[in-house]
Amino acid sequence: MNPLHLLSKTLQFSPPLPQPPHSITSSVPAPPSSVCIRPPILNGPMHPRPLVALLDGRDCTVEMPILKDVATVAFCDAQSTQEIHEKVLNEAVAALLYHTITLSRDDLEKFKGLRVIVRIGSGFDNVDIKAAAELGIAVCNVPASSVEETADTSLCLILNLYRRVTWMHQALREGTRASSVEQIREVAGGAARIRGETLGIIGLGRVGQAVALRAKAFGFGVIFYDPYLPDGVERSLGLQRMTVCPCTAALTSTTTTSSMTSPSNRCVREPSWP
Repeated sequence: MNPLHLLSKTLQFSPPLPQPPHSITSSVPAPPSSVCIRPPILNGPMHPRPLVALLDGRDCTVEMPILKDVATVAFCDAQSTQEIHEKVLNEAVAALLYHTITLSRDDLEKFKGLRVIVRIGSGFDNVDIKAAAELGIAVCNVPASSVEETADTSLCLILNLYRRVTWMHQALREGTRASSVEQIREVAGGAARIRGETLGIIGLGRVGQAVALRAKAFGFGVIFYDPYLPDGVERSLGLQRMTVCPCTAALTSTTTTSSMTSPSNRCVREPSWP
């Protein structure tokens, strides 16, 4: 179920919660009830119009149709919790956020009634999910958000490296004439044929798979590394799998282009953890 629909149903009626909820995006277990600073939610309906805060930005076109009948939505347009109104810090039961604001433990402790955070997007590295779990705040993300758009943009950038479109566009803007073969070669120096080249992908989740399929259509051979993906996926997609985590040098020695399509978390930043 979409986290927003789940949030909408939760705002209408809250079931009993005997202990703080597990963080949806974290493997950190919920702490004992004595650790949680928020009292348990009692059976029965909540405030008729609970406060939901969009912390950063003002684009709520997708969320408003879901929330407008069950909650009051506050648009904070903040870059930090210091810019958030005291009423939101005291009364908000749910927070929506994009990627431009960071919620550390100190930030989370400023919210007195917060129960759930919905990260509008797939990455959640801007939220301290361990602290959220200890404070009894559930954290949700939207893993399928903008998969197609992200994959399209990634491939556009990759194609640009091979066909030098940006360089030729800049030459046109500057009035550079490139009519002869020699002039074109000078302006588009480094342009290369794509078919037969190898694309390396680290993290073959939704976006990674979408990039891989697009790249194959242009003639790339694709290799990838993803220790969490079940065996056999590479055969179903016609890809080559790396079984050992590649360092940058190893990846670039076996590929002509590489793409990182994994979230910025500790498992990615420190491949040996745990």
